[in-house]
Amino acid sequence: MIKNIAHGYGKLFNSALKVLLLLAFCTLLGAAIVYPLWNFATKAPRVYTISILVLIGAILIFLLVKKILKSGAKTVFMHLLRIAIIVAGISGAVVLVLYEMRLLAIPALILTFVLYGVLSFGYAKK
Repeated sequence: MIKNIAHGYGKLFNSALKVLLLLAFCTLLGAAIVYPLWNFATKAPRVYTISILVLIGAILIFLLVKKILKSGAKTVFMHLLRIAIIVAGISGAVVLVLYEMRLLAIPALILTFVLYGVLSFGYAKK
């Protein structure tokens, strides 16, 4: 019986040690990644901003090309057009509300809703 209890506590402490080691590893890895980025961002903020924007742009272009090759240009264009309609409609309504033209914001949202419906459901999919 004592042997089983000792074995159980051994497994418990072994698991706790693994969790602590994993926590320490994640903390050190996070610090090794974050500190140089933070240092770069504080020493050269313009270069950092340009670097990050170029990196994000490259990733977005890669994903767009990958999606075009997989689905076809027309499908991707339709998805992008739907997103543009939603963003433009909501942005337009927000701008109209901020300029105190609340009554015009309602037709803008309705027009957005109608345009999205026509684009998404009005055309037969082949």
